[in-house]
Amino acid sequence: FREESGNELVVVENMFDPTDHDHLGKLITYAAGLGASYAVLISSEFRDEHRSALTWLNSVSTEDFGFFGVVLEAWCIDNSRPAVRLRVDVKPDRWRQRIQAANSNPSEIFQAYEQFWTRFLPEFRDKYPGWTRASSPGKNHMMSFPSSRSNLLKYHPAFCRHEGRYRLRVAAYIDTGDAENNRAVFDHLHGQKERIEKTVSEELHWEETVNDGKGRASRISLYFPDDIRVVEGKPRWPQALDWLIDAMGRMRDAFDPELQDALDPEIRDDLDRQIQDIIDPA
Repeated sequence: FREESGNELVVVENMFDPTDHDHLGKLITYAAGLGASYAVLISSEFRDEHRSALTWLNSVSTEDFGFFGVVLEAWCIDNSRPAVRLRVDVKPDRWRQRIQAANSNPSEIFQAYEQFWTRFLPEFRDKYPGWTRASSPGKNHMMSFPSSRSNLLKYHPAFCRHEGRYRLRVAAYIDTGDAENNRAVFDHLHGQKERIEKTVSEELHWEETVNDGKGRASRISLYFPDDIRVVEGKPRWPQALDWLIDAMGRMRDAFDPELQDALDPEIRDDLDRQIQDIIDPA
């Protein structure tokens, strides 16, 4: 199943007896095979060696993956009927993982991002003159480019983690500053899903609400066919850049024509002015 906050894949292995090698091995095998972000072993009792194994797995895992050991208990209060209680016996040490990540030469990944966007930006501007005035490459996982029709939507090329996989995507990102207006824009675009996806020539991933800390924005994404990380994927950068530049154009061709009718004209124009004042105050 998937956890609610980030839609990440979770694999659960259940057992009613004390833990054993067989069930622990199955948990690891299923998690690896499905590309899960979290693996949970539920048992009535954890043997020391299996608790140590899960703890060690967490110690060598990155911040975006974790193993949990959960004890299944039955509790009674006075003469009440037994009630189920799940007690977490093993969990990832996020603080330690963040410290390790911070000490693992973080400059390497930021340098790789800057190098990737340095190669992307001139090729992008050559193919689509006038789309953006940006001249400085990004130094993190994403960049942002405007729509040619409206401030209701921006295009975000980005390295990301999606459903347990490291991916490269182009997203049409909708955030007017108002959840109801975001929903209206998204619903209008979703109503044109067939035409939009025909223009893009691929199926898109439609997210009505993005888990971005605000809980109001929407995102419609197109993903590079294969898994890729910015550092390890350097040999495949030429292929990724060709795809990304082409995908940006297809997304704009598909979405921009729809934006003029996405909201009531008065609301749209007022929002455009408000957003423009934020972007480029007088």
